Order: sequence, then structure tokens, then C-alpha cells
Amino acid sequence: MATTRQKAWNNQPRRHSPWARPKLTTEQRADIARRLADGERPQDLALEYGVTASLIRQLR
Repeated sequence: MATTRQKAWNNQPRRHSPWARPKLTTEQRADIARRLADGERPQDLALEYGVTASLIRQLR
């Protein structure tokens, strides 16, 4: 059974590292959104940009 301290730790919001950089630039995100609207498949775009298809789907 988890202690009160462990429960508090588990319920903290997750924070990204201040040194982590986004995988895609703003221009790339705009280009992906446009290409998705034109009917390109998320899997194909993910391979091209080196990210996951789920990340591409989030940009719709």
C-alpha cells in the first residue's frame, strides 16, 4: 500500500524538462496540418518527419 508521501508524489502534475526541445518547429506543424487537410496519411507524414503517427494526428 502506498504511503501518503508516495500518493502525493504520484498525483503531481508532470512537467517537461526546461531543456527539452519540441520535435517539430512551428513551420513544420503548419505544413503538416495543411497536408493532413489535403488528405495525406498521418503514417506517411510521420515517417517523413521522424515522429510518431499519433503526434501527427494531434495536429489535425
